[in-house]
Amino acid sequence: MKFSILLSHRKVSTYKFQTLDEFYHDLTAVSMIFPLLLTYARNMGATHFLGGIIGSVYGGLQLFSSPLVGSWSDVRGRKFVLQICFLVSGTSYALLGVAPDLGFVILARVMAGLFKHTQTLCRAYLADVSLPDTESGVFGRFNAMSSLGFIVGPTIGGHLAETPHGFFWVCTIGASVFLLCGGLVWLLMPDVKPIKTNKAQENAGVAQIIHFIKQIKWSSHWDHFLVRFFLSFATLIYRSNFALLLDYMFNFSAKTVGYIISFQGIVSAVSGFLVGTLAHWYKDHTKLLLFVAVTQTLSLVGLTYAPTTLILMCCLVPLCISNAVGRVSITKITVDRCHKDEIGAVVGLGQSITSLARMLSPLVAGVAQSISIHGPGVSGAGSAAVGAVILSLMSKKPTIAILKED
Repeated sequence: MKFSILLSHRKVSTYKFQTLDEFYHDLTAVSMIFPLLLTYARNMGATHFLGGIIGSVYGGLQLFSSPLVGSWSDVRGRKFVLQICFLVSGTSYALLGVAPDLGFVILARVMAGLFKHTQTLCRAYLADVSLPDTESGVFGRFNAMSSLGFIVGPTIGGHLAETPHGFFWVCTIGASVFLLCGGLVWLLMPDVKPIKTNKAQENAGVAQIIHFIKQIKWSSHWDHFLVRFFLSFATLIYRSNFALLLDYMFNFSAKTVGYIISFQGIVSAVSGFLVGTLAHWYKDHTKLLLFVAVTQTLSLVGLTYAPTTLILMCCLVPLCISNAVGRVSITKITVDRCHKDEIGAVVGLGQSITSLARMLSPLVAGVAQSISIHGPGVSGAGSAAVGAVILSLMSKKPTIAILKED
């Protein structure tokens, strides 16, 4: 994935916040590769079921690895763990490009599923160095810069895919971007010492990390985790078969699909820069998420049954805006409910919820599409509607209110 990070210095004694902006683009690499992965696997002989497995293995592993890696960064430091994640992720994409059979494709996805946590670690880092009243704007800016990767990546990938050995070159470029990002982190990213600094914690193994995760106060997080799942699932199930739907409805080429995905990146990037202002105006992130859920529902219905390309593009705009706003709001709620020494673990657990949705969405989409070509879109709209109902009920209770813990 492409990632962007706001490099910052903080004087802990005065909580002064100064910024030095550097942006790294690993989502550019991912957005080049991901739209081509399913087609590549099927060209190697994968059945629809095996294609679903390949699509789900990444999310399934992230479900368990996200909180472990996040908690690891709590005790070992964000910078060190981030460099490891870039190195292994780059290796996984290089392996994907030279995979001789489907077994190696699955192995590459396993490696990525275990270590592709750059977005999670960057959000945890930003939470470490940001003042509370600036977090919405910082997260919005982070997501906006992340979306820039989806502007160039799909276009490059779509063009290269139509050349000889195109997938190999796409993966090689993607792996190189990951390794470059890791080098930039090593050279330019100011380190933030972990809050857990005693020797035993620095040498903590998996058992100690799991024990730490168990200490998290779940009563403060279950509601926004539930909402996160339904809203993530809504978007992911639609996107999992997006290229196939466009081919079926409009007979679009891989190049055209790349341009459409790039258009979504443009809208998401612009939206991300405005999220801070919108969040400041709205004040209540729960109500903002309710707006997001309703917009998602209506947009997915429109996209599923769009009769023309123009209507399709018009429906993509509110979906991209709502997704950009939703990512910031749910991250802000998550961070506000954390103790400072558990941010990495809880943000990682939040990513696990998204990973669960990512794991289930290709399988559910495959079943839904076997019933109807519109099945994934209808399922996504239904999931977003469930999220809206939950938010409307929770907004009347204090449990969804942002809890700032000392």
